[in-house]
Amino acid sequence: MVFTLSFLPNQAKAQKKGPIANFDHKHHDFGKLEESVNYATHRFTFKNEGDRPVRITNVESSCGCTTPSWSPDSIAPGQSGFVDAKYETINRIGKFDKTITVYTNSPNSPMVFLDISGEVLKPKETTSTPMPNGGSLELDRQSILFEPLYDNGLDSKEFKITNNTSYTTNFIPLNYDFLPSYCKVLNYPTTLEPGDFAKITVQIDGKNAPGYGYGGFEIPILTDNVSTPTTGVIVSYSRKQYFEKLTEKQLKKAPKLTIPNPLYNFGPQQSGGYVNCTFDFKNTGKKDLIIRQITPDCPCLTVKSPKTTLKPGETVTLNILFDTVTKYGQKTMGIRIVSNDPVEPERYIWIKAQFPEKFQYKCPTCP
Repeated sequence: MVFTLSFLPNQAKAQKKGPIANFDHKHHDFGKLEESVNYATHRFTFKNEGDRPVRITNVESSCGCTTPSWSPDSIAPGQSGFVDAKYETINRIGKFDKTITVYTNSPNSPMVFLDISGEVLKPKETTSTPMPNGGSLELDRQSILFEPLYDNGLDSKEFKITNNTSYTTNFIPLNYDFLPSYCKVLNYPTTLEPGDFAKITVQIDGKNAPGYGYGGFEIPILTDNVSTPTTGVIVSYSRKQYFEKLTEKQLKKAPKLTIPNPLYNFGPQQSGGYVNCTFDFKNTGKKDLIIRQITPDCPCLTVKSPKTTLKPGETVTLNILFDTVTKYGQKTMGIRIVSNDPVEPERYIWIKAQFPEKFQYKCPTCP
């Protein structure tokens, strides 16, 4: 994902650092855990030591046993955010070492790896007897990432499933009603004998996948295997425009999105009402500029644009409505702009405001 740190008055480009997420630690050892705790959770915290807001765009875990959650809002310079790692201990006796990959908008460190480790202890007393077959259905990966997924064609990736049990395993056919229309699963097995494996191909049609930026879904795998009746793979992608390589002469004739001032600062505000602002976009190129997508980071921002195609030299004004209900403290939020500008196809404009630190407004319709 490309972020444009456009110039602001009286600031030299050489002084800009951009967004920087600095985690105070990147590894946590849970030590010895009783299986009965069900879930063990640890919070990794970070501070934005840059001069632009940090935004976590996606978080992935190396195993379905670990569930991540993270700060939903952009983190302003000097402020702190978090990533929570929740590890499921049920039926996971033994040592574990898992990795969480954090994707941010920081150009210096777009990926940060966080690790958790520990050991789940076997219950001291149990009335159940272990299954005679042992083993399980095993996947060589818990997640698949298409990055980038270009909008001009198909892309495919493969994962392997192995039957490490002593039972013949029959697979329930995939229900495509629960999968997106732009996804196909090829070579899906019907049966696996003990010790056998199958290589399954996931194919995504980049032309028909919705929107630009991150998206994802899960492929559920259902079987009659006693030890592993259900499992699955998380599929995520970052859809981007495909541009052919242009010569210098062609670039001079291409569309160009110019945003004279990409930041609007509302200054001090009281929460509980609506405020609005505008941004001017201009096509300073030689061909039609197409605004393909406008996506606010926060649902509290509503964007209205009178048109999505700008002729060369034409200017359009975006109207932004900001719902300040439940807002407190310093807020910095982005609006992502995707256009057919081949040099900078993805841009951000920013909304900034300062609310009272103590939240006083109570929403009458909120639960």
